[in-house]
Amino acid sequence: MMTAIATPRVRWSRFVLGLLAVALVLVGCDSEDLGDAEQVDPSIGDYVAQVEGFSTLNGAVQEVGLSGALEADGRTLFAPLNSAFDPAIDPSLNPGVAEKVIQHHLVEGTQPSSSLSDGQSITPLAGRDLVVGVDEGENAEDNIITSVNRAAVTNADASASNGLVHVVDGLLADAVDRATLTPQFSIFARLVKEADLEGPLRTGSRTVFAPTNSALLEAFDDNENGEIESGELPSNAADVLQYHVLDSVFLAEDVPTSETDVVTLEGAAVTVVRDGASGTVTINPSDEGASVSVANVEVDNGVIHGIDTVLFP
Repeated sequence: MMTAIATPRVRWSRFVLGLLAVALVLVGCDSEDLGDAEQVDPSIGDYVAQVEGFSTLNGAVQEVGLSGALEADGRTLFAPLNSAFDPAIDPSLNPGVAEKVIQHHLVEGTQPSSSLSDGQSITPLAGRDLVVGVDEGENAEDNIITSVNRAAVTNADASASNGLVHVVDGLLADAVDRATLTPQFSIFARLVKEADLEGPLRTGSRTVFAPTNSALLEAFDDNENGEIESGELPSNAADVLQYHVLDSVFLAEDVPTSETDVVTLEGAAVTVVRDGASGTVTINPSDEGASVSVANVEVDNGVIHGIDTVLFP
């Protein structure tokens, strides 16, 4: 039987303050180059604007007009690296959701590792509470924050003139918000909302097999106008959508190489199998034969796998 896989906790190294510039340095591991912040005493906003490793985050911040939130006093930012935005998001798809997701990374007050405990919940500016993982030392000063929700903290406790920055390797967003902002999942997100299924997909521990836009259009766009209208959807659309969701978290590499049935939120089971040589995951190989085309998009409450075919219960 498959079991949920927790995000591994990764040891971190502290940011190093130079005499003339502040460099974000990853010590003893292969990670993307963060580049340098130009100012000696940077604000949180300066880190985001000047460090190349945060350029995607900075673009999103600018697009939704949240620069001021990064300059407010007494803030902690969980700053996602550029790689955390893979697959890319498009804030223009829903600026309100994009603003919420950025604010979900911001916490009121300075939250250094020394003030946190393992499993503690902290409240961000928007969205549900964040849960941190902490490697607790003998003394509070030795504590190391290692994770937030399912994202690993790769660098911690960077002092800023107006607070603190912790670098994370994942985007903090639930499955619905992540799908809403991801171009190839935008139709799926829209259908979830129209079917009043946001609640089940925002909570719990979920694996979501999200059909891409092209897969959904292939299945439902009968008049081929590039849109899915309400009259083109089956009467059991909510059941079809729930048939794409599992009540547990499975990364692609943890899917067995022998066909295995897993129960969905709809109640019926899907059959999953992974090719041992290529690593390709297939759902319902004897029926729809859907392949995972975008694997392991980790979210606060689980993981999204993009698939190339719609599944039917």
